[in-house]
Amino acid sequence: MSRKRDRMARWADESTVARFEVAQANQEQVLAESALRGERLVAATRLVLMALLFVSQSFIARMEGEVLPADPLLRGAVFLYILGAVVMLVTVWREKANPRRAIWRPVLATLFDCGFFGFMAWRIIQDSGHLNAPMLAASCAVVIAFSVARYSWLHVVLSTVLASATYVLASWMAGAFSLSLVSFVLGCYLSLGLLIGLVNGEARRMFLTLRRLDNLSRFLPRQVVDRVMGTGDGTLEPMQREVTILFSDIRDFTSLSETLPPRAVLELLDDYFGHMSQIVMGHGGIVNKFLGDGMLACWGVPDGDPRHAVHAMQAALDMRTKLVELNAWREQRGEAPLRIGIGLHTGVVAAGMLGGAEQHEYTVIGDAVNVASRVEGLTKTLGVDILVSESTWRAGEGRFQGERISEERVKGRREGVVVYSLNGFARREERELSTALSA
Repeated sequence: MSRKRDRMARWADESTVARFEVAQANQEQVLAESALRGERLVAATRLVLMALLFVSQSFIARMEGEVLPADPLLRGAVFLYILGAVVMLVTVWREKANPRRAIWRPVLATLFDCGFFGFMAWRIIQDSGHLNAPMLAASCAVVIAFSVARYSWLHVVLSTVLASATYVLASWMAGAFSLSLVSFVLGCYLSLGLLIGLVNGEARRMFLTLRRLDNLSRFLPRQVVDRVMGTGDGTLEPMQREVTILFSDIRDFTSLSETLPPRAVLELLDDYFGHMSQIVMGHGGIVNKFLGDGMLACWGVPDGDPRHAVHAMQAALDMRTKLVELNAWREQRGEAPLRIGIGLHTGVVAAGMLGGAEQHEYTVIGDAVNVASRVEGLTKTLGVDILVSESTWRAGEGRFQGERISEERVKGRREGVVVYSLNGFARREERELSTALSA
């Protein structure tokens, strides 16, 4: 028995590690997609920069009486840079995101940019004997700015170092090296690189946080999501706990769906589940899954809730009220009203992440889940819309009105299940609810 438990624990650990590795890979892929979009923007901006450089040095310079030396190496370098910029734009626009390329592509692009501007400065020094310091300083600053949308903060460091080295080397080659001037320019580069690095890192964290928040919000209530975001995934680790399970089902949905086109069926379910899910999460429950026209929700996990049964029964009554509103709207549009059955049961379950590395979900497993499903099935035979088991009724703290219906035999269970109808709130509960709403 001990060996079996050890094996199960080892398999659980391996599954957790695998899920972590897949999550890490997915995160890297998301960042690579963001970096690819950024690199596309940089590639387009690079061509715009060259167009502005051509206009300023060809037309505006001639208007000002400045004639650039007819240097074939200079023109050849410009031609090769423009050709390389076009190739880079076409390449990044056609390829798919890849984390490995997201790391190395910016390195090559930064070397390409700094090499071009450094060569341009060197040739101008060779031809005219002096350095166009303002143009070189601006060009190197643009190289640093290109790293604002790149994959890693290391790319910001690389562009800052290479841009600074290009400016220092060109100043030294022109004999125009001034410690005060160069230190000021390098200070500006360092400030620009630091700011871009901080913004880059913050945007990266914000993007991943929002994506994770969106994923968790799909099946967890907001207060639980906040806790998971604050404490980590430990909240979602496997546990055994008493919970209250709710099963709901739309009556005669098969017959209804046969009269509607598939798109209309999907729109109907989307609207219905949207309203019911909000009610569940509004009462602190989680929507575990949708089963065709059915829904499985639970209270008490992943956060403990000593009043899980009360909250589940309140949600069931609110679902009944919401259905009345939905049917009134449907009748106005000439559509048939919906009828639902809801079953609740309180018991012990195992809850946690289930599935392999590629696909997994947070779910609950145990006899309590099966009993809740059977209780929901009894709503059809007993002719009521909401049934709760005796364990749920006792945990309701006397806050609800209802009556004992019968003790029923259900499939897969030797003992009978005592079920109660749930008619509404007790008077005391109604007064408390009214007070809470007015407050």
